[in-house]
Amino acid sequence: MNLLSSEILKIRGDFLSAIRRFFEKNGFLEIDTPCLLEIPGMEPYLDPFLVKAPKSQEGGYLITSPEYSLKQALSMGLEKVYEIAHAFRSGEKGGIHTKEFLMLEFYQTEINELELMDVCIEFFYFLNSEFRDFGFDKNNCQKVKVEDLFITNTGSSFSKSELLQTIQNKMDYDPKTINNFYYDDLFFLVFLNFIEPHLDKGPIFVYDYPEELASLAKVENNRAKRFEIYWNRVELGNAFFENISQEVQVDRFKEEQNRRKELGKEVFPINRDFLLTLERGLPVSSGISIGLDRLLMIILGHNDLRHLSPYWGRK
Repeated sequence: MNLLSSEILKIRGDFLSAIRRFFEKNGFLEIDTPCLLEIPGMEPYLDPFLVKAPKSQEGGYLITSPEYSLKQALSMGLEKVYEIAHAFRSGEKGGIHTKEFLMLEFYQTEINELELMDVCIEFFYFLNSEFRDFGFDKNNCQKVKVEDLFITNTGSSFSKSELLQTIQNKMDYDPKTINNFYYDDLFFLVFLNFIEPHLDKGPIFVYDYPEELASLAKVENNRAKRFEIYWNRVELGNAFFENISQEVQVDRFKEEQNRRKELGKEVFPINRDFLLTLERGLPVSSGISIGLDRLLMIILGHNDLRHLSPYWGRK
């Protein structure tokens, strides 16, 4: 454990208490879900930790997110659920990354991603009022479409041809090399270099992603109905207006399996329990995951997690 001061330990405790008060006040049920699963998330660029028993065949994977389990709860008729979960991701490095971290994840039925933004704003306002005054002002929140950010900062949108042109014009890449890149590689290469540096205030809600980056989100009018929260250049939250089609999700899972195979990573079987959740009927809903250690870092005005996270520096 990273040794923290008694003051920070108390602040973390008060922080978690304030979070729970907000959700209790707003009618959310706190859910307790497993940290150890037989099948982890399918995301190509997330690597879960494998856990094995020393003297048996027992084993599993530590969760990268409680997402699937919380959606199962929604499918059982609950309308508002949340969890403060320990999440684990291998390969995370840097001042704002730890292999283990606290993740807040919550879901609400009968709202879309734009309405979920307003819930998040009320959440930040509550923390500013009830936990610590960090100068949060609802009027300073920004909601910006991804395409508008691209046009403003690169002069073009995010079709594959436009991304290729932006990279060729603004970066030192061999055209033969980048022509072999996947769409998401091209997108994030441009985003990280030309968009993210301008997300230096906050919170900024970046929404309407290209449909190629839908993941678990619904797609409407060629846009993935999802958003991410950036605050002081820090990616803080990731939200979806949830896809509820089993057929669509199976196709996406197969695409992610193929990508993991091409990347030389372990290919996981499709999570049948989650497909049964969709078959049973996932209600119209939106949900978000927020990195709590990062949120506390922003509230306290720190630049990294070194003195704030008990998970810092673990090998």
